[in-house]
Amino acid sequence: LYNLARREMNDLAKGSGGRSFVAGSLADARAAFARVAADIGTFYSIGYYPTNKARDGKFRSIKLEVRGVREKAQIRARDGYYAPKQ
Repeated sequence: LYNLARREMNDLAKGSGGRSFVAGSLADARAAFARVAADIGTFYSIGYYPTNKARDGKFRSIKLEVRGVREKAQIRARDGYYAPKQ
Protein backbone atom coordinates (compact mmCIF):
# COMPACT_ATOMS: atom_id res chain seq x y z
CA LEU A 1 0.00 0.00 0.00
CA TYR A 2 2.87 2.35 0.80
CA ASN A 3 4.49 1.77 -2.60
CA LEU A 4 1.17 2.44 -4.35
CA ALA A 5 0.72 5.69 -2.43
CA ARG A 6 4.31 6.68 -3.19
CA ARG A 7 3.80 6.09 -6.92
CA GLU A 8 0.57 8.11 -6.83
CA MET A 9 2.32 11.02 -5.12
CA ASN A 10 5.17 10.91 -7.65
CA ASP A 11 2.68 10.87 -10.53
CA LEU A 12 0.78 13.80 -9.02
CA ALA A 13 3.99 15.76 -8.57
CA LYS A 14 5.14 15.03 -12.12
CA GLY A 15 1.76 15.88 -13.63
CA SER A 16 1.57 19.20 -11.82
CA GLY A 17 5.19 20.24 -12.31
CA GLY A 18 5.94 19.78 -8.62
CA ARG A 19 8.19 17.57 -6.55
CA SER A 20 7.72 14.98 -3.88
CA PHE A 21 9.92 14.31 -0.88
CA VAL A 22 10.51 11.23 1.25
CA ALA A 23 10.41 11.99 4.96
CA GLY A 24 11.16 8.94 7.06
CA SER A 25 12.00 11.01 10.12
CA LEU A 26 11.36 14.41 11.62
CA ALA A 27 14.81 15.51 10.43
CA ASP A 28 13.90 14.46 6.86
CA ALA A 29 10.65 16.43 7.10
CA ARG A 30 12.50 19.51 8.31
CA ALA A 31 14.96 19.19 5.44
CA ALA A 32 12.09 18.85 2.95
CA PHE A 33 10.39 21.96 4.32
CA ALA A 34 13.67 23.86 4.17
CA ARG A 35 14.09 22.84 0.52
CA VAL A 36 10.55 23.96 -0.29
CA ALA A 37 11.16 27.30 1.43
CA ALA A 38 14.40 27.80 -0.52
CA ASP A 39 12.72 26.85 -3.80
CA ILE A 40 9.85 29.29 -3.31
CA GLY A 41 12.28 32.20 -3.51
CA THR A 42 13.65 31.10 -6.87
CA PHE A 43 10.49 30.21 -8.80
CA TYR A 44 9.04 32.11 -11.70
CA SER A 45 5.54 31.73 -13.03
CA ILE A 46 4.74 32.15 -16.68
CA GLY A 47 1.55 32.12 -18.64
CA TYR A 48 0.48 32.33 -22.23
CA TYR A 49 -2.55 32.48 -24.44
CA PRO A 50 -2.77 29.50 -26.81
CA THR A 51 -3.12 30.17 -30.50
CA ASN A 52 -5.26 27.04 -30.88
CA LYS A 53 -8.67 28.21 -29.66
CA ALA A 54 -10.45 24.92 -30.39
CA ARG A 55 -12.52 23.76 -27.41
CA ASP A 56 -12.11 20.08 -28.21
CA GLY A 57 -10.88 18.60 -24.93
CA LYS A 58 -7.67 17.36 -26.55
CA PHE A 59 -4.31 17.26 -24.81
CA ARG A 60 -1.96 20.12 -25.69
CA SER A 61 1.76 19.63 -25.07
CA ILE A 62 3.87 22.31 -23.45
CA LYS A 63 7.61 22.66 -24.06
CA LEU A 64 9.69 25.13 -22.07
CA GLU A 65 13.28 26.14 -22.72
CA VAL A 66 15.53 28.49 -20.80
CA ARG A 67 18.06 30.45 -22.81
CA GLY A 68 20.60 33.12 -22.02
CA VAL A 69 21.44 32.07 -18.47
CA ARG A 70 24.94 31.24 -17.36
CA GLU A 71 23.98 28.96 -14.51
CA LYS A 72 22.24 25.66 -15.01
CA ALA A 73 18.51 26.25 -14.86
CA GLN A 74 16.02 23.59 -13.90
CA ILE A 75 12.52 23.56 -15.32
CA ARG A 76 9.71 21.90 -13.41
CA ALA A 77 6.47 22.08 -15.30
CA ARG A 78 3.68 19.83 -16.33
CA ASP A 79 3.84 18.21 -19.76
CA GLY A 80 0.71 19.92 -21.04
CA TYR A 81 -2.98 20.46 -20.41
CA TYR A 82 -6.36 19.45 -21.72
CA ALA A 83 -8.22 22.09 -23.69
CA PRO A 84 -11.68 22.86 -22.38
CA LYS A 85 -14.62 21.14 -23.99
CA GLN A 86 -17.64 22.96 -25.39
